[in-house]
Amino acid sequence: MRNMMLRWWMLLPIILILVAPASAAGPQFAVGGGGPGIGLFMPDLAEINAFVEGAGFVPFEGDLFLIGGGGRGGLVPGLTWGGAGWGAWIESEDAVTHAEYGLGLGGFDLGFAVGGSPRSVLTFGTVFGCGAAEIVLTEYPSIQLERLVPRGIVVEPTQEMYDSLFFLVAPYIDVQIQLLPWMGFGIRAGYVWAPIELNWVDRGSLDPPSLAPSGSYVRFSLRFGGIADLRFEPEESVIELPETSE
Repeated sequence: MRNMMLRWWMLLPIILILVAPASAAGPQFAVGGGGPGIGLFMPDLAEINAFVEGAGFVPFEGDLFLIGGGGRGGLVPGLTWGGAGWGAWIESEDAVTHAEYGLGLGGFDLGFAVGGSPRSVLTFGTVFGCGAAEIVLTEYPSIQLERLVPRGIVVEPTQEMYDSLFFLVAPYIDVQIQLLPWMGFGIRAGYVWAPIELNWVDRGSLDPPSLAPSGSYVRFSLRFGGIADLRFEPEESVIELPETSE
């Protein structure tokens, strides 16, 4: 799945040539709208998994499922701006343990639409913002422990929580394709980089790990909105000459 998603990085320039030809100087189109989306986030989990395994839990495998959305508007070619955000999570478990890593992020979306047509627009941009991440480690009582506890006493699971706040920079490539004048879909491939983070222990016994995400993502979304053609094409006028009498 990861390899299939990463191929979108190579396909997007081809989409630019096929469906979003470069526009002439000066804005020719206006683009606007937004909507919900789903996709995959593919961060490097090596450091997080080292912490999870060190605590006696099953490491995470695979990529994080993400859900979110955003909206933006602007001119083509020209600046576009708006907002974007999404959340993602992954879980692992065995008979007596459960680990969950989740995050949410969002921010200001600033881009430049390099070319377009009434059916498609391609944009290069960056999201600047912040987010939060959390790991929750839950350990349930084993069968052996339950047999030693007097009847009528319920043994609650133990739980540890580790949190993080971070500032993010997320460059992306985005293609919007219109199926209808008011609705289409978008494909966005980007990278999340968190240069500044603050980690702490909310409830736990270990030193807090680094939870700030860094990695690629791909998101497919619906786009409610359209692409307006700004080019003015004057109508042809017919000049009627007055009839002359012979």
